[in-house]
Amino acid sequence: MGIAKATVMMAADAVDWCEAMIVKDTMTEVSYNVFPINALVPKAETGVLSFLQKYPDYDGRDVTIAIFDSGVDPRAAGLETLCDGKSVKVIERFDCTGCGDVDVSRKVTANDSGFITGLSGRHLKLSSEMISNNNTANGEYHIGLKTFFDLSPSKVRENQLNAEKTRKWDKPNKIAIAEISRKINEFETQNNESGKSLSWDKKLEKEDLDGTLELLNNYEKIYNDIKTTFDCILYSTNSGWRAVIDITEKGDLEHALHIAEYSKTHEIHNVNDFLSISMNVHDEGNVLEIVGMCTSHGTHVASIASGNQTSKDLNGIAPNAKIVSLTIGDGRLGSMETGTGLVRAIMKVMELCRDGRKIDVINMSYGEHSHWSNVGRIGDLMSEVVNKYGVVWVASAGNHGPALSTIGTPPDIPIPSCIGVGAYVSPQMMEAEYTMREKLPANVYTWTSRDPCIDGGQGVTVCAPGGAITSVPQFTMTKSQLMNGTSMAAPHVAGAVALIISGLKQRQISYSPFSIKRAICATATKLNYVDAFAQGSGLLNVEKTFEHLAQFGKHLDNMVRFSVRCGISNAKGIYIRQRFLKKPFEYSVNIEPVFFNHTETAPKDKLNFNVRLHLVPSQPYVQCGAFLDLNYCTRSLVVKVDPSGLPPGVHTAVVQAFDTDCVEKGSLFEIPVTIVQPHVIDYEETRLYEPISHTTDGSFEFQPSTIKRDFILVPPRATWAVLRMRSTDKICGKDVGKFFVHTVQLLPKSSCRVLETMKLLTVNSENETTLAFKCQENNVLELCIAKYWSNFGSIHLKYSLEFHGIQATNPNACK
Repeated sequence: MGIAKATVMMAADAVDWCEAMIVKDTMTEVSYNVFPINALVPKAETGVLSFLQKYPDYDGRDVTIAIFDSGVDPRAAGLETLCDGKSVKVIERFDCTGCGDVDVSRKVTANDSGFITGLSGRHLKLSSEMISNNNTANGEYHIGLKTFFDLSPSKVRENQLNAEKTRKWDKPNKIAIAEISRKINEFETQNNESGKSLSWDKKLEKEDLDGTLELLNNYEKIYNDIKTTFDCILYSTNSGWRAVIDITEKGDLEHALHIAEYSKTHEIHNVNDFLSISMNVHDEGNVLEIVGMCTSHGTHVASIASGNQTSKDLNGIAPNAKIVSLTIGDGRLGSMETGTGLVRAIMKVMELCRDGRKIDVINMSYGEHSHWSNVGRIGDLMSEVVNKYGVVWVASAGNHGPALSTIGTPPDIPIPSCIGVGAYVSPQMMEAEYTMREKLPANVYTWTSRDPCIDGGQGVTVCAPGGAITSVPQFTMTKSQLMNGTSMAAPHVAGAVALIISGLKQRQISYSPFSIKRAICATATKLNYVDAFAQGSGLLNVEKTFEHLAQFGKHLDNMVRFSVRCGISNAKGIYIRQRFLKKPFEYSVNIEPVFFNHTETAPKDKLNFNVRLHLVPSQPYVQCGAFLDLNYCTRSLVVKVDPSGLPPGVHTAVVQAFDTDCVEKGSLFEIPVTIVQPHVIDYEETRLYEPISHTTDGSFEFQPSTIKRDFILVPPRATWAVLRMRSTDKICGKDVGKFFVHTVQLLPKSSCRVLETMKLLTVNSENETTLAFKCQENNVLELCIAKYWSNFGSIHLKYSLEFHGIQATNPNACK
């Protein structure tokens, strides 16, 4: 027995030892699979990590970034303080939309019992603090009324609605339903025993009971009305204005929300479990501005640009930069920006700059498409804040690709003063952020907007990582969140510019928004494997940009921008896309040097300005003079474009202007040229367009991010077209390819969205996928088919496009 027991024990020990070794081996294996935390807020791709390792003090200190967005939460992780752990990061908060404005121009005084009457009609009992701190001669209080539902983000509204419904509605409604159900049961019990039909008065009673039950049940489903309106009181103290908001709705101001001006105290308080606010005062106390957030977007953007996290791996790009939050998304309009909001935000930036509180960088991850990109007050103001106040404006290019000419406004404005940013995704981001089972080659996101602008200008300056998992506001009830888009790529560049400016300031190197933009273009890493229309000059390279600015910082032209106007429409570039092109075109191009803040520039600088330029076209079908002597005046030159020998498709070229005394500095300006040569269908013979393929089955191979563009001159009398797609890979069976189909026709004085179709479609070999869409005759159509960036595998696709039309034979039929 003893030997047997010992043998069993030895066997058990052996098993335990084996299990321990297995666990140890497993732990050893797991220890090698370290989470790629650096890729959650990517910084290596653009050289930010190496830059900060080389220049740790150029971390954004002494730089302020203005965030034009939906509002920034100063209490979100990483946005509380600068790197010293003490100084406030979000130094100003303004709602520029008017959504939070409260008219408090009406003034009242308290009665002998310490009460005032609010605009709600409630009698409000003043707190002891309000009575003792009011410094007005006659004890005046400004009163107003505000519906706080306007200030609440949609998520907060949903939570607020559910909480109010549970607290105020559910119990009485359920009691009422139970009571009416009991009455119906009693009625049926009393009136169904005899089996006789009901009399007319009993029928009416039964109908009334059933109708009441139905009404109560419907109220349960449609309950969505909560319009919480609070009395607002504003009064002056020795330390500034203070606001009191009666969140109790009972008039007890001792327990109301008391808050001081954010600019002076940086106070932010919760109205309830979901909504936090700050406040500002305008117009000598007649306007109370309550600042909230309409979405989580702005906080996420600010965290990318300047988050200062407990873990440096999760830091934003410039962790020591300050933030000014300027809300341009209107909560009353579902967070959409308005012209009023933008104008007020720009004017606020100018005001801060004039007051000595310099804004160095603006990030605007907001935008729409404009019908007239070369005119408009907002575009002029955007240019003024750059050209006069020296603010570097960084803007998202938009998420409206992959077709051409889908750039938003900004960066598509009259003067190309903004840095437009496309969205790039790296293999490391795919692994850490998207949990993809395998890494794909780096590329741009399929949906990032593409150049050129509608007038031929360059809208995308560079590309940068367009995704991050980082902080969001507290009302989301989550610490961080994945967001992607050019909205995330722009703050990466804005933060990088903050690093660069921080270093230039510390080295006392002069710069301007123009020199920074030119340096970014000159040093970006061109990605030959990435769609040229989505990357601008290439992937941002922070360290090379800084070194370029340091090397050429003393050149006079650093303080000069070069205005390029093409043709009679004063376009920002040359864009030929109207029809089949058979002959050369000549364009008159005006070049004008303009000093930064030119009205304040010394006359001698203007008199002494001269640069001798070498003009270099990148393609043989674009020709111009080789040299240009440019003084401080407008010079004209003729650019000849000969597309007659070009095959169907899109062709791009650029005329670069180099300073002959310093070619290595890169081009001082460029004249972009885009030519679209369309396929022309013999509509008398066929209505079908089939692209020419070099494969036996007529298909084209699509890898992830592969894009195929066809430009077709829509035949006369065509009003719609049908796209047919099928995979020719028989072995795939039901396996599908995910394709982004985007068709665009550009109409005069109209944005790209006026006549377009955008669909995400799946394609396999078993069934034909079709898409019908509207088109316009005698206008060039772009058919853009792109395999989605994260869709694994290769697929061979065969497709065709057939045009159809319908017209009334009776000319009066459409009248």
